[in-house]
Amino acid sequence: MKANGNFFSKHTLGMLFCIGLAALTWLVGNLSKQATQLYTVEVSYKEIPSQKFIDGQTPTSLKIELEGEGFSLFKYVFSIPAISVNVSELRKVGRDKYMFTPNVLSQINKKYFPEMKLLSIHPDTLHIHYQKIQQKKIPVKLQFLFSLQEDYRVDTYQIFPDSVLVSGLEQDLDTLTGLYLKLTGKKNVINSFSGEIPLKSTSKIHYDTDKVSYSLQVIHVTEQQMQVPIQLLHQPLKDQVQLLPDKTTVLLSGNMETIRNLKPSDIVVVADYNKRNERTIPLEVYKKPLSIEVALKEETMVEYLIIHP
Repeated sequence: MKANGNFFSKHTLGMLFCIGLAALTWLVGNLSKQATQLYTVEVSYKEIPSQKFIDGQTPTSLKIELEGEGFSLFKYVFSIPAISVNVSELRKVGRDKYMFTPNVLSQINKKYFPEMKLLSIHPDTLHIHYQKIQQKKIPVKLQFLFSLQEDYRVDTYQIFPDSVLVSGLEQDLDTLTGLYLKLTGKKNVINSFSGEIPLKSTSKIHYDTDKVSYSLQVIHVTEQQMQVPIQLLHQPLKDQVQLLPDKTTVLLSGNMETIRNLKPSDIVVVADYNKRNERTIPLEVYKKPLSIEVALKEETMVEYLIIHP
């Protein structure tokens, strides 16, 4: 029984091998012959008339008939290129109707299927529907979705252009309030950096630029206390006013290098005599570097004493 089983197994394998070899020979023989095949291809349009927009009724796919060797035709079963049609080179044959010319067919043949013969395109007349487009300028907004290392922050950033001109149908433009771009992927950033974000127009929205450039200044931030004198604002002419105390402590937050180089005179805290009440005058930060945050650390009010001559 075991010997018969082995014999049957070998016999079966031999038969399958012969059948497979015959099928392969038949397939190779047929693929080496001339044949025709119909394919569906994606189509896009270029050279669209100014101030016009192709709407959703225009076909986005076509059927093409190719003739060539079976091997060459077979490869397009798995990967068929999309074609681009120059609208200005089509022949207009009616309202919204355009026909492929022999010259356009020849160009498509040479560009996309050079080893094939393009027999026909179906349909040979395209219904291309146009709508008048509107334009709208919208601001560009940058959203930071990356992480900064502790004690670092984005100080300033620039975007160019800071607004883009968008073209499209009125109902689509009405929904746009801005172009929101996201910066992602970076982790524990400590250095300033720049780059570009590509913009890709869609079938409904066209941008007047294909990219937006940006640059970000990242700074090392720190906090530090500093004692500064309190200056009296609107000093009365006849009386002398003494502030108690005459100094206060402020908390500085910002770029480490900037804070390190600060002098007490760079920060001015004042008590405005015109805002006094019976015993105290409120304190306020009157002068500081733009890039530094300054907060009153302890006192927000100061007592005062009027000395009459």
